[in-house]
Amino acid sequence: MYKELIELNNSDEYPLHMPGHKRNAGFGQIEEVTRIDITEIAGYDDLYHPDGIIKEALDRVCRIYNTKQSFYLVNGSTVGILTAIFATTHDSGNILVARNCHKSVYHAIEIRNLNADYIEPKQTDGIFSAIESIQISECLSKKKYDAVIITSPTYEGNVSDIKAIAKICHKYETPLIVDEAHGAHLIFSKRFPQSAVEYADIVVQSTHKTLPALTQTGLLHYNSDLINKERVEKYLQIFQTSSPSYVLMSSIDECMKGLENKDEGIWDNFFTNVDEFRIKMKGLKHLSLLHSDDPCKIVISTKNTTINGPILHRKLLEKYHLQLEMASASYVLAIVTINDRKEGFDRLANALIEIDSTISTKKCNDDSGINMNYLINTKAKDYIYIYPPGIPIAVPGQTIDDNILTTICEYMEAGLMVRGL
Repeated sequence: MYKELIELNNSDEYPLHMPGHKRNAGFGQIEEVTRIDITEIAGYDDLYHPDGIIKEALDRVCRIYNTKQSFYLVNGSTVGILTAIFATTHDSGNILVARNCHKSVYHAIEIRNLNADYIEPKQTDGIFSAIESIQISECLSKKKYDAVIITSPTYEGNVSDIKAIAKICHKYETPLIVDEAHGAHLIFSKRFPQSAVEYADIVVQSTHKTLPALTQTGLLHYNSDLINKERVEKYLQIFQTSSPSYVLMSSIDECMKGLENKDEGIWDNFFTNVDEFRIKMKGLKHLSLLHSDDPCKIVISTKNTTINGPILHRKLLEKYHLQLEMASASYVLAIVTINDRKEGFDRLANALIEIDSTISTKKCNDDSGINMNYLINTKAKDYIYIYPPGIPIAVPGQTIDDNILTTICEYMEAGLMVRGL
């Protein structure tokens, strides 16, 4: 697609059509982007009825991920989540939801007026564990649901046993949707956990989170005998823009081309860097590296030290010029990909070792110092969350209990912005 767009720009064809920049970089437009930013003109296909260059690009995705059908997302994974839920449910229907799902899942539930039951994954130090198949089985044995949706990998890289979960869902003829926004890379090496694509009915992925595509790009994979494909296509057109960006679509295609037919050797340098980094981290005395199923996620704990997650995040940025993905109350998260250089791993390792030498162990204090007990047993009127990751601490109508209140207080004490209060 990118080659076709460059050839168009180099031709003498004059654009009497949108976009208004007419492939010229005036008025502050970015020249490289403007040259390939077009609309659905003759000969350049249609995302929602592909039969040309877009179809070829989508066929490539199907080959790589071995799906019945794959779709481009140019409004991020959010539009894939909305589409998946609407395609599998009906107004006022029942849906089974992992409580650590992204806020887009809750928005779909609200818009669709669904009755949601929640699966509570275990938590350790504020980090959600994988969903266990027994939790799914217990729920489906008691009630009929239009669909089940879980997140795997989690933001911190914990992966559920999708094969076992899908088997249970399909036993009850219930479609399984997996938000695999952070797992588009999983199929490319045996050292990664198993992807959901082989087993789930619909899998939604971001190609910009752990693969080298532009922000806002993603994929929706359809691999189901339980879901009508036409409903997926219908809701994609409803929720996604009618003017899809060719810049974004060509970015996905270039990413897929770069990975297609490549053996696992292209990941060797990545895994070498990850392994060397983790060996260096064994020397930490106060900070600690937490377990993650996904090597792309580096989670550094500040628990029981004299600093917290936001302070570590700020130190890494201000002194070492390292911008991490997020900070939580007692840890920070870094995301590394195939495009990371050894320099980046080394700078992070050296920074953490140096910071570790300047802090000490601190006895755990359960008292946050913030008293909001008056909120106990009241009901939330809005979503309460920190972003990232955008997982609601409480949803509208949920009763504020001790656990929710403790979480809110810990985040506020740590200096994190709690939204929805």
